[in-house]
Amino acid sequence: MFTSIAHRYDFLNHALSLNIDRRWRKLLVEVCNAKPGEHVLDVATGTGDVALEFCRRTTAARVVGLDPSAGMLEVARAKVAVDNRAALIQLIEGDALALPFPDQSFDVVTIAFGLRNLPDYARGVSEMARVLRPGGRLVVLEFLPPRGAARLVFRSYIATVLPVLGRAISGSPEAYRYLASSIGEFIDAESVRALMSNAGLRQATTRRLTGGIAGLHRSIK
Repeated sequence: MFTSIAHRYDFLNHALSLNIDRRWRKLLVEVCNAKPGEHVLDVATGTGDVALEFCRRTTAARVVGLDPSAGMLEVARAKVAVDNRAALIQLIEGDALALPFPDQSFDVVTIAFGLRNLPDYARGVSEMARVLRPGGRLVVLEFLPPRGAARLVFRSYIATVLPVLGRAISGSPEAYRYLASSIGEFIDAESVRALMSNAGLRQATTRRLTGGIAGLHRSIK
């Protein structure tokens, strides 16, 4: 499904979010506080925007982007090839539920708008915790069930506008029906923090973004 929309994915992300998604990814990288020489893993990297942001805004020694979609990674590789700051990025096709790395391989692990697509949230978080070194940070950027008046507006948008525009621009109605439903049905912030705690991570916090429609969840191993 993601391979089928890879060629229009970036454009649609920016258009459907009114470019707010760019700001969210920058905040994700800031919250990670990657230090010089640290190793970073971005799970469900898609077209590589978060991995590229790490190279642009930090002095990490290594940035790995992992995704199961060959089509999305093809777009990511094309973007990396024309960015002279992206020499440290390694892109790997792989499964978030069985990360192909030894225990304690990374200082920072991120996943942006990918947790809700995993068939097993708990297993995914446990795998990300497994490859973290002691003192390492896991940061999840994901949509949240909004509160108050924003809830009605947001639910209406993802149920009507997002699928229609997504279908018109990408030519894949199934993909954007799925994306709309996955956003609407995702778990709340407390449940995300519980996943982190159950995986042995500590100091789990949530920072709500843009009226609470998205959240940055941070924890430490």
